[in-house]
Amino acid sequence: MRRRGYVLTSDWRVGAPLARCWDVLADPALTWPRWWPHLRTHDVRPIDGLVGSSATLLFRTPLGYALRVGLVVESAQARQRVLVRASGDLEGRGDVVLTALGPALTRINVVWDVRTTRAWMNASAPLLAPAFVASHARVMRLGERGLDRYLAGSGARTPGTDPAAAPVTDVTGT
Repeated sequence: MRRRGYVLTSDWRVGAPLARCWDVLADPALTWPRWWPHLRTHDVRPIDGLVGSSATLLFRTPLGYALRVGLVVESAQARQRVLVRASGDLEGRGDVVLTALGPALTRINVVWDVRTTRAWMNASAPLLAPAFVASHARVMRLGERGLDRYLAGSGARTPGTDPAAAPVTDVTGT
């Protein structure tokens, strides 16, 4: 069956300095589930300098299905850009670019160029592609809001040092 391709773009605005955003996003412990609703991580394998680091992410989507995506960092420019290779339910590449918009405002632009690998997603793509795109947009908006809230409430905490950090409230109803 032919795989369906998607180019998915998200443009986050986070009310925190670029360095703080980078520190959380590039945290070797990959603590993203603390602030990103419906995300779990497995097999987190950090490498100094990020390149070669890998993890498996499991997202539960607003439509009720789960996506398992393996990520491997292919290149990284500290506090600027990360390129990742995706495998699993989605195969392709992700490009994340951070830009300081001010002393306490950061733009995080994420572009995914991926193809679905699950047979049911490929078969239903002619009908459900708009719903898949909307689901992705919702998951990414929740990530943006979660990161913004986490950084606003984290003060001077170092990523990965607060095991009691409260998870972000589920606002999707799933």
